[in-house]
Amino acid sequence: MPTNSSKPTSSDNTDRDPETTINVCLHRDTHTRLTAYKNDNPLIEKSYDEAINEILEKIDFPQAEMIENKYLPSMSDAHPSDSD
Repeated sequence: MPTNSSKPTSSDNTDRDPETTINVCLHRDTHTRLTAYKNDNPLIEKSYDEAINEILEKIDFPQAEMIENKYLPSMSDAHPSDSD
């Protein structure tokens, strides 16, 4: 009778502490920086949304309105098609 010799997957790691499990592929330096940021407790004085927006501001990432204007056409920009 054949045996199942498959390697464990992330779903098989139920006995591990979820805080020590890395679920995304990161370079070691990036993981270290994110861990340091997390250990700095950014959520004590602000929400998760505020913490992420603070990071986006620091790297000069465009505001949502600018992204929407660039990639999503507004209804005022739409021209009715001529049926003639």
